Amino acid sequence: MRALGDTESATTLLYLPTPPIIDTGTPLSYSRLCELNGNHWRKILIILAKLQTTESTWRDYRDEQLLRQHEAIVFGDQLLTGHQLHIVAGKASWLRLGLDLQHFTPMEASGRLFRQENIILTPYPDYRQFPNALIDQLRPVIQAFRSGG
Repeated sequence: MRALGDTESATTLLYLPTPPIIDTGTPLSYSRLCELNGNHWRKILIILAKLQTTESTWRDYRDEQLLRQHEAIVFGDQLLTGHQLHIVAGKASWLRLGLDLQHFTPMEASGRLFRQENIILTPYPDYRQFPNALIDQLRPVIQAFRSGG
């Protein structure tokens, strides 16, 4: 599996090192992914929903829209070409994709978010490494990119 969601239509691509177990016989859904993969993937999908939500609550977004329109999760060894916002999560992903932190600019004081044009390096999406305060700092950047700003 190379990706979850439609990488062609997504405006945000999240890069992770390891794909989840999926059930190819059922439609992709939050509940089924969590059932098959447990708490680890529940955390990843909640953080992604919090980053991507606009008008609805993140819970509604997670349950009804996540991975269906604005975002996809990619597991490949190179950045996909296109004009999407590329969010590369965790140092393992940064290294696998050959991204050098020296070419990126810090986006906030704690030094956990870095940007170079349409590529953002973030911590791995886990509550300890990616708390709500960091989500709140990154969400407006994602929304501005999505709206073309």
